[in-house]
Amino acid sequence: MKIRCVALDDEPLALKLLSEFISKVDFLQLEASFSSTPEALKYISQNETDCVFLDIEMPDLNGIELSKILNNFAKKPEIVFVSAYGNYAVEGFKLDVVDFLLKPYSFEELKNSAQKVLTSIELKTNKSNDYSNDFFFIKIDAQQVKLNSSEILYIESMRDYVKIYTKNREVPYIPLMTLKKIKTLLNANNFLQINRSQIINTSKISSYGKNSLVVATKKFVISEKFQGGFEKSKKNFTQ
Repeated sequence: MKIRCVALDDEPLALKLLSEFISKVDFLQLEASFSSTPEALKYISQNETDCVFLDIEMPDLNGIELSKILNNFAKKPEIVFVSAYGNYAVEGFKLDVVDFLLKPYSFEELKNSAQKVLTSIELKTNKSNDYSNDFFFIKIDAQQVKLNSSEILYIESMRDYVKIYTKNREVPYIPLMTLKKIKTLLNANNFLQINRSQIINTSKISSYGKNSLVVATKKFVISEKFQGGFEKSKKNFTQ
């Protein structure tokens, strides 16, 4: 599997190093490199791109603004931020970027970021309807923790984090991840967002009414905005 990449940095030497490192990773394929954000955006909008390694401090359109645009693409490329400013890391996680490379970085560090990109793409590509094989990784205390979807009871948003409640753990997992991001990792046949801040595992529903349901003795309110989705999903968990 070759991951089609675009490199973006307005500093010539930094762009040269980034391009060289990308070319050295056997599963990455550097399709184009740019020093201009508008030119990069034009290319990405016209060519299938799997991943973008991009600097944040850019003239015209910075990396944060570009990421927001790319997040609205039908086929959103994976994004790795590359910056000399560590304070952008939190902003990156808010935008669901795969990783953050702090300049100066080594080839091994870029390779580790590339591996995260590969893992993310494979999880999305190979996402199976077989519920028992559905899993993903979350970052907890600098460690990647494998989490089986079948163990999840419900998920709650907490600003830039989510609380993931599972059946075999008294306290929730709390990774730095948005509700929007974790929703993309879940099987839509088994998980349902019921209001602005909560997602539930439909197989764990013990009872439900018109505007509420119960999971693991906890009562949840289904907001009006998500009523339609709840009605459509009933066939998946009432059969």
